[in-house]
Amino acid sequence: MTSRTLTRSLSVALFATMLLAQSLSQRAAGEILIVDRLQNSVYAYTDTGHYINTVLTDNTNLNLPDGILVSPDHTKLYVASGGNSEIVRYDYDYATATATNPTVFATSADGLAFPNSMVFSPDGSKIYVANLGGSSDTPVGISQLNVSGGSAGANFGGGSSFSFSGLAYAPGGQLLAGGFEGGTVGKSDAGITSISDFIGPSAALSGVAGVMVNGNDLYVSALLNPAGLVQKFDATTGALDPSFNVSGLAAPQGIMLAPDGNGLLVGSLGFSAGTGVISRIGFDGTLLGVFASPQTDPSLGFTEATAFGAVPEPSTQALAGIALAAVGFLARRRRTSQSVGV
Repeated sequence: MTSRTLTRSLSVALFATMLLAQSLSQRAAGEILIVDRLQNSVYAYTDTGHYINTVLTDNTNLNLPDGILVSPDHTKLYVASGGNSEIVRYDYDYATATATNPTVFATSADGLAFPNSMVFSPDGSKIYVANLGGSSDTPVGISQLNVSGGSAGANFGGGSSFSFSGLAYAPGGQLLAGGFEGGTVGKSDAGITSISDFIGPSAALSGVAGVMVNGNDLYVSALLNPAGLVQKFDATTGALDPSFNVSGLAAPQGIMLAPDGNGLLVGSLGFSAGTGVISRIGFDGTLLGVFASPQTDPSLGFTEATAFGAVPEPSTQALAGIALAAVGFLARRRRTSQSVGV
């Protein structure tokens, strides 16, 4: 192979790799991962609600999965498995939206009892896990795990609720937690070591499931309220915004910011298995339509959108690394070819 041919090959490869990196950035910025507890699966969808592929199906380790978290560097995927009180960690390939190598990351021995929502601590050293299990006599509250594995300290809780669901951060950095059976939203102290009532108790918040903060707006879904409510509060004071009126959803659960920033996505479980949808709702409470619907064939998408989350956008450095790695590989190949006289 001549020097000119090798140079041209390197240039083409670099250009193709940069295009791939750009494509991956655009896809990952809007990609959504959906957990399906009925199928023990995770599915990838585009920011417009179209099915991409099945990320994983794990009937060995997962039992009623209901929470998901992706590491900031896109290499690990954590799935909360409520039915067996475990968190399973996978090696995640965001380029192909697939997950492999399941590893039991945490169990009941680490303080889990039907784990649900998960978030990283502000410094990235821990994972906080909301637990739906426990009782008033034996509250479980929120577990804290080291990112490297193992418990990072005793569980904590407090206030009127003993089981928790959705997690988010208040504008001041405190951890907000949906009090599922108590009809509350709890708020932690500054050190995130205990919880006290921030909103409620309230019958309107029966079965708090989704908790999301956008700016100073706090959105909360009430899974068990027969009115199917999503309510909006001031994230700093806890005051209700009566102008935001969303009702009539069939067991609303997860809430996230729409990938394009235009309103919210709210997942509903439905009143029977396989009937829930993900709806798009405007910031003013207007129903904007269905974002994604369940499929009767699980090879074509979710049956039940039990939980979901956006894949964090990759850094520019990470994308550049993809291109540089490819160029380095080809450069090594060029040197090898020259040494053997190819």
